[in-house]
Formats: sequence, structure tokens, C-alpha cells
Amino acid sequence: MTISLSPNIYCEWRDRQASLSETFVEGDEREIREDIVKSDTGSVTLKDVAASAGVSVTTVSRILNSKESGVPIRQETRDRVFAVAAELGYKPNLLARGLRGSRSSLLGVIARDITDAFHIQILRGINEVSGDHGYRMFLGHVDYEPKMAVAYASMFEQSHADGIIVIGDLEGGDESLEALASQHNYVVGVTDRTERRQVPGVYSDSNLGTELAMDHLWELGHRSIVCVSDSRTYDGRLRADRYERYMHSHGAGDRVQIHITDQEPDKAFELGTKILPRMDLGREVTAIYATSDTTAIGLMRAAYGIGASIPRDLSIVGYDDIDMAAYTIPPLTTVSQTGVEMGRAAARLLFRMLTEETSGSDVSDVVLDPELVVRESTAQVAGS
Repeated sequence: MTISLSPNIYCEWRDRQASLSETFVEGDEREIREDIVKSDTGSVTLKDVAASAGVSVTTVSRILNSKESGVPIRQETRDRVFAVAAELGYKPNLLARGLRGSRSSLLGVIARDITDAFHIQILRGINEVSGDHGYRMFLGHVDYEPKMAVAYASMFEQSHADGIIVIGDLEGGDESLEALASQHNYVVGVTDRTERRQVPGVYSDSNLGTELAMDHLWELGHRSIVCVSDSRTYDGRLRADRYERYMHSHGAGDRVQIHITDQEPDKAFELGTKILPRMDLGREVTAIYATSDTTAIGLMRAAYGIGASIPRDLSIVGYDDIDMAAYTIPPLTTVSQTGVEMGRAAARLLFRMLTEETSGSDVSDVVLDPELVVRESTAQVAGS
């Protein structure tokens, strides 16, 4: 289950929780923080169970939370409380348990861009493993703003999230990541960076992935290869840099062309309508390496608009292997990062840290190798 909160809604909710918490006193009443006050959704509370079982709220709290006291509780009373709780469908308030210092079973996830199809794959993997561990997921969308990551982290801290997963690198976001690492013991990153950072993470090797894409095009006889990337993300810049080094190392440095756009398909389409008509497709330019599938899809649409045939006139390779890649016309050849598996690996790493109470500095990164998925958007250069 995924819950997404905006900062304003969260603050209102937090203030309400704080006002409720202030009604409790020290001593035995502290144990009643399971949820005395009935919520707006009508969920069953300790007070409801106590009223139906004919005992005090304190007694119900001690029984359901296995808390011993100086006054023994008869087995008959225990059985009655458990029976009533089961009949009413009582479920403990996870946030309240967090207020008492135990695990909250809440996981905070900070995503660079929740509209990114690759990030959606990662979220599916995180949600799958979180559900297997009985956790619920709070999602924060930072929309490429590093400072928003810190704001959401503070929100998650006040809601007693047991751990935080950060999806995606941000330009200029290292300071934000340092702040997260200093404030929270259990933080894991999911990116495709391959060097050690302030927090442990799950990465896909972008250097290897770019080599797979370029080797594939090179083996098909392509020498005039254009790269279309984005500058806002570390992985986009890294892949473009590896493309340039590859071209130079293969004696095609004079043919290097790098065009910059955003990852959104509409932005790539807009760029494509400007640059593709100026290219002598099939001769001057025979292939494009797009550093994300969404960029590749926008370019494919632009090529269609000018009457260019893919892959007869132009071969295109994408990156990520998002769900839509297999259903474009023609189906897109791409580099797969196995986003769902990256999400699973990140969640497993975080839960291992929680179980073993291991700090991030003592945990090794997980680096996954990408794979080339050959479909129908690439072909042999005509006459080669």
C-alpha cells in the first residue's frame, strides 16, 4: 500500500496527531498510545475494545501489547479481550507504535520523478518487498528539486518511518543526500551511479550499458551515431560522456554529436522536429543512441512525422527498458536496467540494515549489470 502526502496536508495531519499526543500523561497512560481517539475513517480503537470487553483501556493495551504489570491479569480476561479485538477487527496504529520507540512499519520513499516510467518500475519492486515485510510506503515526489528531498525526509522522520529509500540522482543534490545521511540511520539510494556515495545504494552500471548499446550499433555497421541525452541527471551526463569516449576510441571522434533535451517524450519530440530534418538520414546520420527510453520514443515520433522509416533510414537504441518499450512501432531496442529488480534489491538491502541494525557506512553497494534487449528499431546499415 502506498500513501502519498503533500507537505501542506502532512503538516495539518501532523499538528492533529501532536494535539492528540498532548492529552496523554506519564506512567501507564503512555502505553495507551495505540490509538485511543477514533479516526475519521471509523477504525476500531483500544477504547472500543475496552468498552466491549468491560475492562479499562490500560488493561486492553497491556494485553494486546504483551506488557506485564505488577497487577496480574486473569487468563479469562485475556481471552475475552483477544476475542473482542478479533470480532471488532481491531488493528494497531502503526504510527502510535513508532511514538513509543518500536518499529512503525512505515517506509519513506523519495522519488526524483514519479512520472518517470523507469522510476515506476523501481517503485513496484520496493512496494512488493515492503508488502512482504508488512510495511506501508509513504511516497514523496521532489520533481528534480534537491531541497524537497530534505523536506520530505523531515516529514518521514516525524512520522517515524523506519527507513528511507531515495530514487534517482539530482543535479546538485549531493548536499541534500549528505543531510539525509546525517539525520537518518537507515537510508538507501537507487540510482545508476557506480561510485560510492554518502549512503549505500543499488546501482546499474551506465558505462557498461552504454558500451552494450554502442557495440550493438557498431556491429550493425553504424559509424555516424548521434547521442541524445539530458543534463539534469547524473546518469544522462555519464552516458553521454561514455558515448563520446567510445566514438573517439573507435576512430569516429570527428562524428560525435550530442544533443541535450529533457527526458520527457514531448521535449524529445520537439528536439527531434528541429534536428532530424537537417540530417541526411541514412548517410550523414544512421543511428541515434538515446540515453532514456522516453527520449527515444519522442524521437521516434518525430522521425515518423518527417516520413523517416525506422530502422530503414534510422536505427534507434534507448535505455531503461520501460514497459512501453516493447509496444512502440517498431518495438524499441534498449538497454534494460531491470527497474523492478533494482527496487526489490534496494528494499531488501534496507530491511537487512534494519534487522541487523547496521549503519550505511558498513554496508556495501549493490551493482547490477544491465542487459541489451534487441528488438526491431535497429538494423544493419544499408550496403554495409
